[in-house]
Amino acid sequence: MSAIPPDAAARPVPAAARIPRFSIYTAIMGLLVMMAAAACAWLATPRLQAMSNAPSLDAVVPKTFGDWRVVADSTTQVDVAQGVETVQEQPYDQTVMRTYANSRGDMIMLALAWGERQRQDVKVHRPEVCYPAQGFAVRQIGSGHAISTEARATPIPTTQILTEARGGGFEAVRYWIRIGNMYGGDGLQARWYILQEGFKGRIPDGVLVRVSQRLAKADDAPASQALMESFLQDMVAAVPATSRGLLVR
Repeated sequence: MSAIPPDAAARPVPAAARIPRFSIYTAIMGLLVMMAAAACAWLATPRLQAMSNAPSLDAVVPKTFGDWRVVADSTTQVDVAQGVETVQEQPYDQTVMRTYANSRGDMIMLALAWGERQRQDVKVHRPEVCYPAQGFAVRQIGSGHAISTEARATPIPTTQILTEARGGGFEAVRYWIRIGNMYGGDGLQARWYILQEGFKGRIPDGVLVRVSQRLAKADDAPASQALMESFLQDMVAAVPATSRGLLVR
């Protein structure tokens, strides 16, 4: 047997010998984590659509109902988009922009925007984002009275806003957003709902139902909100029952 050189302890240890023994275990665990993440992504990839062959919003929402009828109006409505998206980023497949008037001369602007496929990065825009992007300041925002309709057993939760135009004057806004069967909620809740639907193999549709009225002074907002609430109730009731699923569900 050969003797161990006296300076063996002082010799440098080769780099390969210094690799921690747990490195292979760590690599295997990392690979398993990546495989699990890939499996989750595959499971979350929707393979069905929530709604296809949807009816035309322009056709199913009447131009005349109750005491309201569509009128020509030169007022430019606030766009339902934020104004910064590319065509690919627009969440809507159908939009309707109209102005209605009643026998007393009250005028209400209606904006409807429906998208067949709501995704994490492309979904219905909230008016409190769109209005400031187009020159309005949000002065008040809060929950509006839930709107009762024949189409739903429970009232529809809504949001009401008072905005001020850059050039003067105000605009009262009332709206709801439906994504799939979910109403209201913030952006995080919408993302979570869309993710849950994805795990079930569904891509939810989404709609913005918005009405607004131009006002000379902010004090007119309460009466305006009451009028818009009545308008929305009458409008939903006037839509054929077979097509109401676009607006309420």
